[in-house]
Amino acid sequence: MSQSYYWEQANRKILAKSLSELCYEQALSARQELDKSYVVKLKSGVSYEFTARLTIWDWLQIDEDTIQRNQGDEELVADDAAQFFIDAAEDLKITASTLGNLLHELANTIASDVAILEKREDQAAETMAKFTDEQLQCYLDGHPKAIVNKGRIGWGAQEFKAYGTESGEYVRFLWLAVRRDLTVNGHSEDWNWQQLLEESLSTNQMQSLEAICRDKKINWREFIPLPVHPWQWQHHIRQHYAQLLSRGDIILLGEFGDEYLPQVSLRTFSNRSRPQALHVKLPLTVLNTSCYRGIPGKYMQCGPSLSQWMQELCDRDENLSARGTGILQEVAGLHVPHLHHEQVKGTPYRYREMLGATWRQSPASHCSEGERHLLMAALLQKDSSGKSIAAVLINSSGLSIEKWLEYLFDSTVVPLYHLLSRYGIGLVAHSQNLTLVLKEDRVTRVLLKDFQGDLRLAKGDFPERSDIPSSALAVLDQLPPNYIIHDLFTGHFVTVLRYLSSQLMLELNFSETKFYSVLAQVLRSYQKKVMKENAKMAERFQCFDVFRAHIERVCINRVRLSQGYDDSAERPVPIVGGDLENPLWLSEQKPTKGESKNHTISPVEV
Repeated sequence: MSQSYYWEQANRKILAKSLSELCYEQALSARQELDKSYVVKLKSGVSYEFTARLTIWDWLQIDEDTIQRNQGDEELVADDAAQFFIDAAEDLKITASTLGNLLHELANTIASDVAILEKREDQAAETMAKFTDEQLQCYLDGHPKAIVNKGRIGWGAQEFKAYGTESGEYVRFLWLAVRRDLTVNGHSEDWNWQQLLEESLSTNQMQSLEAICRDKKINWREFIPLPVHPWQWQHHIRQHYAQLLSRGDIILLGEFGDEYLPQVSLRTFSNRSRPQALHVKLPLTVLNTSCYRGIPGKYMQCGPSLSQWMQELCDRDENLSARGTGILQEVAGLHVPHLHHEQVKGTPYRYREMLGATWRQSPASHCSEGERHLLMAALLQKDSSGKSIAAVLINSSGLSIEKWLEYLFDSTVVPLYHLLSRYGIGLVAHSQNLTLVLKEDRVTRVLLKDFQGDLRLAKGDFPERSDIPSSALAVLDQLPPNYIIHDLFTGHFVTVLRYLSSQLMLELNFSETKFYSVLAQVLRSYQKKVMKENAKMAERFQCFDVFRAHIERVCINRVRLSQGYDDSAERPVPIVGGDLENPLWLSEQKPTKGESKNHTISPVEV
């Protein structure tokens, strides 16, 4: 296929995604014309027509090949996503500055998508389903909800090729020695800094590093070893930390150690030659998927104790241990505050997250004989023919669709809901934060990760979590239950299941009402069992009511459009649109309710 083919294909995909997500977030209005035909009329005089199916989530599943751009009497095939945003700028209420930056992110995203489409062209879903987790992540489209999900502002073509996940290129870290008293750090009792070094370096490499340390008179009682991404070093650390470097408080040791593969999150790396070795998460000061991908220092001291406590919680809790729920523990964290920015109240957050690292357990270290792990995002991935990895796994498991989903929901949703209702712990469990463990292609358990900002606590009396580490309690956000429940509703149902249910409907003709009926049955069965053991849990289930009729529509793309690209002291926070009918509630009503119907999706003020 030619480059122009892939460019047009990438544009159509992101155009369909933009129309569907912006209509879902009620930034645009889609009116149904005929049976499956919709039109979005814009103030610019341009309209976009397409064929789509309205899903149970009040979200349009658009056939990208049917999108047509109409201007006056002229009807054109729509294959220019940038032109769409120019056409819709007045409707989206975005400034010229915001639009310019959005087009920058869009251009980067499309360039990356073109590379992925080309890479995936000859890979059938059946083949990709057999890839290792690490290998498969190089083929994934990324967050389905974020329109420009590979913006990577700060990188050019060379960096995309050298460090982008889709390139499949390996990276070797640079290593620094940082004076211990200038860091914020923590590690579990089972690990020390020498062991962390050994996780990344061979024996020969360790000997070479030790020789350099002797030559530079580095005493590890006074210094701590710290890996740094080579791009981050060249573009930020050399300049921003020049004072500490000149004083010898930070010392560059050079490039050492194993090769690492960037995962789909871009800043987390898996060890190429030793899959069971710790993953390493490093800051990258690029704007990607809504924010700069730094590492906040406030979690470094509590991360190891919090994740260890979470694993102990999973081990002692009967409902979690019975399901094999596990934690990819953050065994160590290290942050080097900036001398000057730390003194500036309200300085852009990216300047406070530039230098540090987190070491986290690998999923491979949690798998036994006959098991394998897979990022949940992989379920949503389709090949060039439209076949998904989820469908392949269902077919190869030998189970019915219903039974396969029961395994999935009992292994993933039940633990998330149990943590929420029993302990008041909310996890933003999007598809890149959940690692599935499979046996014979059915999901048997889940591994949870990423508690730096994606774990929050519900306010209230939860004696079951009274032994949570005080260091974690001091930094974790605590919000009312009606906010925390969105870590499940929005973080998982909307961000993951919305796409899975619509895909199975399209591909396997498995109705969405049936999909959420299976989920409702699994949750009802769980509730019944728990209340039989502890009647007081009925109050918690009422407090965290996943079966309520309506839920709030949380919007992430509108945040970027309304906030623009100015620097801020805090990361962007989603906004709320109009209410949605809850698919779990709908699934327990009459069988026909919630299926596709004539509808107009209208914009609202927020």
